[in-house]
Amino acid sequence: MSRIAALLLLTIPAIYAQENDSAVAELRETISKIVDVQSMESKERLDWESRKTEIAALLDLHQRELELLDEELAKAGSSAPSHQQVTAEMKAEIQDLKKTRGLTSGAVARTVPRTIALANRFPLPLITEAEAELATLRSWKSTDEPREALRSILTLLAKAEQFNRRFTRTTEIRDNREVQVLYLGLAQAFYADSKDKAGIGRPGADGWTWEARPEIRPELINAFDTIDKKRPPSMVTLPLKID
Repeated sequence: MSRIAALLLLTIPAIYAQENDSAVAELRETISKIVDVQSMESKERLDWESRKTEIAALLDLHQRELELLDEELAKAGSSAPSHQQVTAEMKAEIQDLKKTRGLTSGAVARTVPRTIALANRFPLPLITEAEAELATLRSWKSTDEPREALRSILTLLAKAEQFNRRFTRTTEIRDNREVQVLYLGLAQAFYADSKDKAGIGRPGADGWTWEARPEIRPELINAFDTIDKKRPPSMVTLPLKID
């Protein structure tokens, strides 16, 4: 009997200890969960506070941008010209352009016949070279755009200036014979054939006029031979008259 009682006394503390250990473990688990929940709540609270701060900063930045934009629009509105002012300025500019175009057309209309008359003094090689420009000027009317006529006038004058700066040698027909012609720019020309013909050409209001001068043929042939490098360079004497 005493053995049984002793055994029971030994068993009861063990059972109590096991129950006590289970309660402690459960308590610890509960406390751990509470701590985890509090930690999560604290983290979410910190994250929310951080996000609120960022959102507030962005809202403040946008507000400043809107204020600056309103200021710029107000300045632009106060400094921009009115519709009536812009319309008036455009009309004035159009009138100036029309006036300038009218002046240009008038100047070209006066210059075209003068240029055509001047071209009558051109020698045959230059007339051939400027054939396209002369055709444009002859067909141009005062009601046409002045641009093409003005371009033709300027091109024609440029070609005439270039021709006047050089000696030009060509082959032409004079007195039903083929002759060699040497142009001294636009001032004068000399011609000679392979037999006994020679002469001088000069510009006039109605075109070039040609005068027979057979006595200059020897000197002129020497000049042609020098140009063709058939003889050494030497001085030649030819009559020259510039009006």
